[in-house]
Amino acid sequence: MDKFQQNVDYARQQLNRNEGLKKIGDAIGVEPSYIAGAAAAIVLLFVFFGIGGGLICNLIGFLYPAYASFKAIETVQQDDDKQWLTYWVVYAAFNLVEFFSDTLLFWVPLYYPLKLTFLVWCFLPTTKGACVVYGNFIRPFLKKHETKIDQAISEVHASAGQAAVELGKTGAHLIQRHSVELLSKVAELSSSLASQRQVTAEEKKD
Repeated sequence: MDKFQQNVDYARQQLNRNEGLKKIGDAIGVEPSYIAGAAAAIVLLFVFFGIGGGLICNLIGFLYPAYASFKAIETVQQDDDKQWLTYWVVYAAFNLVEFFSDTLLFWVPLYYPLKLTFLVWCFLPTTKGACVVYGNFIRPFLKKHETKIDQAISEVHASAGQAAVELGKTGAHLIQRHSVELLSKVAELSSSLASQRQVTAEEKKD
């Protein structure tokens, strides 16, 4: 309970420092954290009743982490870089699982509120849920299959390179063949025009 209260107090302090919320709060005489809380409650109601739930979850799960990642890249510290890289790995894995099980997840009660809760838990600096998911599930799986994954990627690269070479050869052959045909037609057209000019000139002399 104490940890939960600490998280609430930390979030409240961060919200009260936000300049945009402070301006709105000063204008209407309300503490900035209350404005953020009201906005969050409205969003939760939309998600709870399934009104744009997927869009809201994706926006919250992408926009804030994307901006936080930008801020992390611009700082000298390395810890926040690792935190957000971990989040994006978890986010990608979650979206992959969701894509292949979308039909089943559609029937899960309150799926979008649960999804939103999971994503927020993953990216909040106070909970760092992404580190928990990565350390307990994704990392062990990837380490176990790392060799096979690297081998598959190498084979794909080799196949793509060979396909590119073959495509280049085919393209060069087509260009060469059509270039010869085009030059031949141009030569024929030039010869025909020259003949027509000569005939025209002779007719004028007569």
